Amino acid sequence: MKIGIFGGSFNPIHNNHVKIIDKTLYKKLVEEVWIVPCGNHAFGKDLLNSKHRVKMIEYAIREIKNVKINYIELDSKGVNYTVDTIRKLKKEFSHNFYFIIGSDVLFEFNKWHKYKELIKENKFLVFKRKNYPIQKLEANMHLIENSALELSSTEIRKRIRQGKSISGLVPVGVENYIIKEEFYND
Repeated sequence: MKIGIFGGSFNPIHNNHVKIIDKTLYKKLVEEVWIVPCGNHAFGKDLLNSKHRVKMIEYAIREIKNVKINYIELDSKGVNYTVDTIRKLKKEFSHNFYFIIGSDVLFEFNKWHKYKELIKENKFLVFKRKNYPIQKLEANMHLIENSALELSSTEIRKRIRQGKSISGLVPVGVENYIIKEEFYND
């Protein structure tokens, strides 16, 4: 089975994440997408508690078929590195894995733990982002045009702190949960 691994902090998950999942499945690039929320971020980012991030992911994907949450990083202790996570998944499952990333990630790959091994050992679905022109792709990287909004979790959190609406930027269930729990107001 072809599985798309979509890793990230999802702090919070937003509509661009959902559109990437939808497009990946609609174009039949993979048969399933596994969302892998990070536990302890490798770059030390301050994250909302994982149970709340998972709850928001559940709200965002509840009506999408062939997508699920994989808890491999949340269940492990210490810092998680993508290369190790994918190796563990390959050891545990006999699927063909495709790592889903945005083209912005290509500009920071050299900061990732064992990034050369990660690139060499895996296939990638690279979603093009407007402000990140692609110079060169590795042979195992498939570029996907992306018409989704340019949006980031950082921008969502910033809007909340400024008292601005996030309506239309995150799924309705996620927006309601954020408002109810008063997340990101610090």
